[in-house]
Amino acid sequence: MKRVLIGAGLIVVLAFPATIIAGVRHYEGTVDGGGTTRFVTKVRQGETIKVQRFVFNHVPMECDDGASTVGDVGTPPPAMRVNARHRFHGTFTSGHGSRHLHVEGRLRNQDQEARGILRVRGDFGGGATSCDTGKDHWSAERGGGGG
Repeated sequence: MKRVLIGAGLIVVLAFPATIIAGVRHYEGTVDGGGTTRFVTKVRQGETIKVQRFVFNHVPMECDDGASTVGDVGTPPPAMRVNARHRFHGTFTSGHGSRHLHVEGRLRNQDQEARGILRVRGDFGGGATSCDTGKDHWSAERGGGGG
């Protein structure tokens, strides 16, 4: 009976680090001037390797026809690779080349927080032309969503 309990305990102890070695971490934060952002990072063997599902919502922008907000909650950009210096970036085009998104960021404090710059510009239809958020700074903390 003791052997069974010791064996079962050893399996639990050995399986637990596997959940730490591979997985995802969730981040949520704000964009200066208004809006929110959230994303997840893919982690392999304790190292962050990708930023995925980087989404933002209600970020103010100026267009030819006045002020508006922009968000991409339904269509996040492709994953961005995280380098050895904990930095990531990406420039993405959508809407048949009429909309552009630039994201750059850096994970800090043992990947507990992140900061960066976000810029969206382009034509969004319905009179929203020549829109631009400008270079907005964003920050996020690791937390919500089970991370």
